[in-house]
Amino acid sequence: MTKAQTFAVTENVWCVRRASYLTCSYIVTTPRGTVLIDAGMDSSGRDILDGLMAINREPSTIQSIMLTHWHNDHTAGSRAIQELTETSVHCHAKERPQLMRLAAHRGLRGQVSDLIPEWGLLVLFKGLLGAATPRAVENPVSVESGDVLEEFFEVIETPGHTPGHLSYYYRPEKVLFAGDALAVVNDRIRFMARPVTPDLDRARASMKKCLSFDVNVLCPGHRVPLVKEVPRRCDEMLDYLDSAGRWPLLG
Repeated sequence: MTKAQTFAVTENVWCVRRASYLTCSYIVTTPRGTVLIDAGMDSSGRDILDGLMAINREPSTIQSIMLTHWHNDHTAGSRAIQELTETSVHCHAKERPQLMRLAAHRGLRGQVSDLIPEWGLLVLFKGLLGAATPRAVENPVSVESGDVLEEFFEVIETPGHTPGHLSYYYRPEKVLFAGDALAVVNDRIRFMARPVTPDLDRARASMKKCLSFDVNVLCPGHRVPLVKEVPRRCDEMLDYLDSAGRWPLLG
């Protein structure tokens, strides 16, 4: 399996990206310790462990795992990292059934899901078919809009892609971790593809909510972070949303 890429976004933020699906998780070093935004798409936790090694951080420094949503391409490594570090995992209450495998399919559908490899787009189908992450997260902590985690991370409820999707705003560096609430393509803010956005109206409102923050760096759940002319790009997308611009099929 191809090793995840790790690269710096800011002085204290690193992106851990799997090239096979361009899925991005993030490592943030803070005065309180290391924080993970999502946990990679490898259920062994290898994506995150390789990322930590690349920046010379030990797993023992991890203080919190903050999940944007339950889909496997963002959360598969959660349980492995939790077991290794005994750290807390945060999510929205509506994502708990999938993260704890309470909603998992047990019959043939679940068996087929177990056989699908954790590679590329297949890892998303693996989770959707099984309706759960591959390994149950133990007692994830429910959070909601307005909560502040580890002193610096503001929780933002951004449903649409999933009912309990969350984004996180890192106040010291004005970094928005948007998960799959926003996309970035060719240094422009874009929509997520419509086929993976079940509730377009809520997703549109969530985009507006995200873009209303004072953002210097935008870290999406896929491709690459946006670090150039970010306020301008946010204003452009807000104007488009306010004009009721159409939602392209592929974003």
